[in-house]
Amino acid sequence: MMAFLREVATKQKLVRERKEYLIDFLIDHEVYEAPDGRQLYELPLAELEQMYISLRCKIGREMSQIRS
Repeated sequence: MMAFLREVATKQKLVRERKEYLIDFLIDHEVYEAPDGRQLYELPLAELEQMYISLRCKIGREMSQIRS
């Protein structure tokens, strides 16, 4: 039982750290809220990941246009 609780706590910590990274990245790129108006800290990890991937793709497209 204790091993299970440790595993759950570890997973929660990893999710929290990933969310912090994604929020920091989005804020660094001037994204402060979700398209529907919710604050970043209110979003689940999956939605933050989706926003992050969309932004990284946008940045990549912009960079490829500059180099062309």
